[in-house]
Amino acid sequence: MKLKQQQRLFKHKLKTMKNVKLLAVLLLTAAFLGSCGLNKMIRDYGEGVTYTPEVNPLENHGGEIAVEVNGRVSEKYFHNRAKVEITPVLQYEGGETELSTVYLRGEKTSGEGIVINRGAPSNFSITDVVAYEEGMEASELLVRANVYREGSEDDVTELEERKVADGVIMTAQHMEKDHDLEIAPHGYEKETLVSKSADIFFAYMRHNVNWRLDLNQDDEAKERIEALRDFLKLGWELKSVEVNAWASPEGEIAYNETLSENRASSTEKYLKDLFEKVEEEMEEGEEIEKPEFDVNAMGEDFDGFMTVLNASDLPDKQVISNVINSQLAPAEREQRIKDMTVIYEEIEKLLEPLRRGEIVVTAYEPKKTDEEIASLSTSNPSELDVKELLYAATLTEDLQTKLAIYQSAQELFPQDYRGFNNAAYVNLEMGNVDEAAADLEKANQLAPNNGHVLNNLGVVAVWEGDLENAQSYFEAAQGEGVRVDYNIGTLMILEGDYQAALTSFAGRTCTHNVALAQLMAGNEAGAMTNLECAGESAKVSYLMAVIGAHRDNATMVYENLRTAVELDPAMKERAQEDREFIEYFPNAEFQEIVR
Repeated sequence: MKLKQQQRLFKHKLKTMKNVKLLAVLLLTAAFLGSCGLNKMIRDYGEGVTYTPEVNPLENHGGEIAVEVNGRVSEKYFHNRAKVEITPVLQYEGGETELSTVYLRGEKTSGEGIVINRGAPSNFSITDVVAYEEGMEASELLVRANVYREGSEDDVTELEERKVADGVIMTAQHMEKDHDLEIAPHGYEKETLVSKSADIFFAYMRHNVNWRLDLNQDDEAKERIEALRDFLKLGWELKSVEVNAWASPEGEIAYNETLSENRASSTEKYLKDLFEKVEEEMEEGEEIEKPEFDVNAMGEDFDGFMTVLNASDLPDKQVISNVINSQLAPAEREQRIKDMTVIYEEIEKLLEPLRRGEIVVTAYEPKKTDEEIASLSTSNPSELDVKELLYAATLTEDLQTKLAIYQSAQELFPQDYRGFNNAAYVNLEMGNVDEAAADLEKANQLAPNNGHVLNNLGVVAVWEGDLENAQSYFEAAQGEGVRVDYNIGTLMILEGDYQAALTSFAGRTCTHNVALAQLMAGNEAGAMTNLECAGESAKVSYLMAVIGAHRDNATMVYENLRTAVELDPAMKERAQEDREFIEYFPNAEFQEIVR
């Protein structure tokens, strides 16, 4: 009995040992097979997984780089127990930026990630957006991947690093600095007309000049006559001499017509005598060149009467006005006015000033010639007033001279914002952004919320890359009546909204920036049309070279790039890194142009 128990115990131990050995063999076999599967994935990674970028090189739009890569896993490549982590990296001189990781996993795994079907080709995508950083134009988009077996996360194998795309195209960010700048108006008039007028008053139904008449003895009337005399003594060139005469509206129309004619004649005679007296007081040989007098008999002054009536303090003026205006026939109307003089003594006082002759003399204010103003602006600017000095800057095309004149205006008229704003205008034309910013800060202190200043501050902000403040300045300038559509359109380009830019550019043609917006919006033909009529500049030629690259037209690339470099040698450095021309980098002719 004891022997049989020992035999059974021995057989049980033997069976247990066989099972353990079998399990060990199975585990080793599974590990071996799994290892072989991962090794195959590592070995065949180059053919088993492909990456195709939507665009290559990448592109910067609105300061952001959109990355979109289509991945494909071939049939029977992916082990059903494997997991792969794919991390795109934008690598550039001075740094690198990792994008979002994409997770792939086999059919017999669990957790997050895209399940890859071993029995058929599988697709996946990599999408992300990267904020542009300086230097990324010469970057490389790389894919780094790790593979491991589920449950063995600590045993990770790095797959071969793969290059997917080369560099970032920056074309949309290279605008022409041709913003609409605002220059404050100088206010100078090359021809200024100055007029002086005086009245001679007449008695009721009379046309002779009676200086004893109360109205003629009035201090204001006498001062105006004297001022007219002094004005004539200046000897300025006369443009016109006008005599007008009226009658008050309470008499008959025909009589008033004749009366106003006679008063006009009397006024004209007085004026001729006045001219003679003034000439007698002038130095010998001097005389006033008189134009032909324009003498007008104006008839009765009904409108003048109604104006003074409505402006009067008469309590019943509205009633009087209604009574008079209710008469359709002029004769009845005149009779009503005459009747009112009996009822209201004040009416006569209103009528008296209407019986008059008016003299209006208009002369040209003497001016310095443009040559004199231009000379004084640089030799002795203190001899000019602020309007003359600001005007002088418009008489030269030389930017340095303009700037010097505006700086003189700043010194001589430090409280006038225009000298500072306009100096900033010239500095911006010359590319001196810091100097312009300083002048505009002063101008803004002197004239807060001035549309010219606000617009120019917006331009400075654009050039300094401060798009948010630029937008605020432009909108504020627009609120002050300044047209800022073109400038706002340039902001839309930098923000990547090319259709909005074209809407703001409506009506503008033949400029680099309009062409740039069209090219970015996909209208290459329209862009070429605008570039062909745009003025010659390095950026215009450069953009035409870019279009040549899009069209695979080497001649167009080389000819325009050569012109751009001749106009601005700095274009060499830009072209050397510009991935628009990546296909031309190895070519000797391209290298000859950019080096």
